[in-house]
Amino acid sequence: MKLQYYEMMDDKSKEYLLYLIEQVLPHFTVSELKKFLQDVAAEPSKQKKNSKVKSNQGYVVIGNDSGKKADLSKLTIKQLKDMFQIFISREKSDKLSLKWRFYQYLKYMLNLKLKSIKINQDSNPDQVIDFIVETEDKDVILCLCYDVLELSKYKKAFNKLNEFAKKENLIPDRIIFATGKSFRNIPFDEPIKIISKELSPEIWVEWIEENRPFNNEDLIIVNDSELKLAGFNFTRTDDMLNYAFKHTKGGQISVYRQIDFFTEVNEEEPEVELIWKGIMLK
Repeated sequence: MKLQYYEMMDDKSKEYLLYLIEQVLPHFTVSELKKFLQDVAAEPSKQKKNSKVKSNQGYVVIGNDSGKKADLSKLTIKQLKDMFQIFISREKSDKLSLKWRFYQYLKYMLNLKLKSIKINQDSNPDQVIDFIVETEDKDVILCLCYDVLELSKYKKAFNKLNEFAKKENLIPDRIIFATGKSFRNIPFDEPIKIISKELSPEIWVEWIEENRPFNNEDLIIVNDSELKLAGFNFTRTDDMLNYAFKHTKGGQISVYRQIDFFTEVNEEEPEVELIWKGIMLK
């Protein structure tokens, strides 16, 4: 069977959903899972009063507990269903779902040495900046997420970005608009001005690659056994290669797929085929 929409699945048991969710990479940490569940339930988190971490109002640090893998076994069927529909079948295309898929992408984005990520958990809908990212090179990146990015929303973002920059005395080095879809009339080639600084806005558009060399049921194997990934974790070949770049030593890289690994039961020798080969220089 194809891993498509939740309602099309024959097995919706907690055990099976938990098995699938545990394949999602990168794994959720304890703090990430907590904030994700708060977001889905529309429950803004509260920053501790004695926290020594510098934080803008409405923003909390996320992902600073790497290595502390979240325990998913205590999640309810409803919570597991939400995670399945957002991260595996990707049938949910609202802003919240796009925001969390983009967050997963941030963690293994090529050439982005993360120092910290702050996530917006302010219930005020006028706060359009979803992530404040700081890199080890001391660059500040502001990320805005949309389900569909229209020209009116794009223009509105200018005012909000300038208001934020003045209020926080923080001028960003980069601005990323993350969206599920974008209209063609948005002038991304024109620089935008934040206070006194001109910036070239960047666009990240999520789409499913129709002719990708793997599907949802495939197991992706990098360099025979060095790295094994689930095909449904990636919507684009480039994302899969970026992940392989970060989590291997580079050099000669061969990527194979084991067809229908997650849905086929076959006693014969599994079919494995080469889908990409090249050299990654670090």
